[in-house]
Amino acid sequence: MTRKIIGIFGGTFDPIHQGHLACARYVLTHCQLDSIRLMPCHLPPHRATPGVSSQQRAKMVELAIASEPNMQLETLELNRQTPSYTVDSLVALKQQYPTASLAFIIGMDSLQYFTKWHNWQHILQLAHLIVCRRPGYACDEGDAPILLNQYAGNLQQLQQQPAGVILLLDNPDFMQSATFIRQQLATHPHIRTMLPPAVMQYIQQQRLYGCR
Repeated sequence: MTRKIIGIFGGTFDPIHQGHLACARYVLTHCQLDSIRLMPCHLPPHRATPGVSSQQRAKMVELAIASEPNMQLETLELNRQTPSYTVDSLVALKQQYPTASLAFIIGMDSLQYFTKWHNWQHILQLAHLIVCRRPGYACDEGDAPILLNQYAGNLQQLQQQPAGVILLLDNPDFMQSATFIRQQLATHPHIRTMLPPAVMQYIQQQRLYGCR
């Protein structure tokens, strides 16, 4: 029996944009995943964007993936009242999907400091890591070389092993970050094309990020 592979794509999604969706579609297809669960992280009040709640970020994700049958919103971290570590979320998801393999999707920027993550070794016991390319971050910097030397694998290993493979992807670049989009939305209308139309409409309705 072939083991299902479920991708877990975490992030602030503040807001979710076309780059997030392009990356998720690429990972879904290239890695032959059964599904991807987009998991907005829970931000403490002092770090959240003014006027944008966790519920609103989740709603934007929901709107963005409405026409994506193999993508679902995962609210696990938003439903917790305490700070949530990735390892804790993966433990909970493993209990929810005991027969599936989990593949946690991160960017090369995160891989470069991955050994600073809480209980990072346990993360690799629970899941694979799928690492997406990000402009300005190379695989020979930070923690990446040591981790890749020990855990790097190919697509076949990702599909056959239950966890512990780090797979580097050659995904399409998306230069603009959510931070850049937040800062520019209110004053540069052309930036709005970087967002799914339903998300942009919601932002205007809710008057988020200074938009009217």
